[in-house]
Amino acid sequence: KQSVAVGRRLKKLIGNELVHFYVSPFQRTLQTVRNIIFAAFDPAQVVDVSVDPRIREQEFGNLQGINFDELREESKIVRRFWYRYPTGESGADVYDRTKQWWDSMMTRHVHEQSGARTVIVVTHGLTMRLILMQLFHWSPNTFHTVWNPDNCGMYILKKDLSKPGQWPYVLDEDEGDEVESSIDLVVKFANGSKRTLTLYDYLSIPPPRTLQLDFVKQMLEDEHDINSTEIS
Repeated sequence: KQSVAVGRRLKKLIGNELVHFYVSPFQRTLQTVRNIIFAAFDPAQVVDVSVDPRIREQEFGNLQGINFDELREESKIVRRFWYRYPTGESGADVYDRTKQWWDSMMTRHVHEQSGARTVIVVTHGLTMRLILMQLFHWSPNTFHTVWNPDNCGMYILKKDLSKPGQWPYVLDEDEGDEVESSIDLVVKFANGSKRTLTLYDYLSIPPPRTLQLDFVKQMLEDEHDINSTEIS
């Protein structure tokens, strides 16, 4: 039902334009792309469906005989981007192959001129975040603030030639889903006390985010009903 619903959302946005699908080779993503196409698209408008292993889910390795809960706790300490599972991949490993896929995919579309102005990528939550990370030059710290999308969540990137860079794309959170983010901060107050507060919508902070102290203080005041002048 979720894949059928997202297919109809996509069709409403794209109409009858030609489209090229890229999909992870995992069974659940292959089923999702089939449901999307058969529920909403005319086969004549689908230029190609490219199955690409570079956008597969993170490989967690051979965990036979290993306590996965313990590994999960370790990964929370080391953090998702850096932690490599035994005989598996770290988030950084997945980033490398995702970046390679993005560059080659974009180059392919520039040279082939297939007529498809829209590319739909059916992949996994981590991969979706890493596509945005390499595109918007997020630091690992910023990556860790970004939530995984819901099942069949949909991010929309639109070309904006007013933006600098080789791939001038912006997120459209009106037509697509919002990219949610948050970070836990230890906040020190003038009276010497400390509180751990969750700052939501971290991505709304203008980069370089770690230097926007006054902006962050105002966000904390708005979100937690505290007096920002009392933050030391």
